[in-house]
Amino acid sequence: MIKNISNLGDAALYCDFGKEVNKEINLEVVKYFKNLKQNKITGVTNIVPSYNKLIIVFDLKKTNFNIVKKEVEAIKIENLKLQTNKVVKIPICCNEEYALDISRLEKKLKKSEDEIFESFFSKDYYCYMTGFIAGMPFLGDIDKSLRTNRLS
Repeated sequence: MIKNISNLGDAALYCDFGKEVNKEINLEVVKYFKNLKQNKITGVTNIVPSYNKLIIVFDLKKTNFNIVKKEVEAIKIENLKLQTNKVVKIPICCNEEYALDISRLEKKLKKSEDEIFESFFSKDYYCYMTGFIAGMPFLGDIDKSLRTNRLS
């Protein structure tokens, strides 16, 4: 459910679904995104989903913030179709020449390479979105025992 809708500049809406990043919230974002793409609101030129936000860009010559906001608020979430999920197997190469940070992870996590790979490959991941580079999925919900801080 959208928690807040605000202006993003003069020609876009910023739909905020909350601060948390999880599968349930992302599925709500995707439902709105697909509904808006299907039902084409006059003047809307672009719709950009993210983990927990949705940006709707519009042409000021054809519509305005208040009209688009009312259209978005009128969407009945209970009438939105659930997304059908499909499993996509992504080949991953863990050969030494490509596992550039495995020794750093072994030290940081106090786990062997085999334990890291076994833990990583023991579950299915939800793909929140794909990136600009084809085949670059943003996977979420990694096992907590494998999480580390980003490199500085």
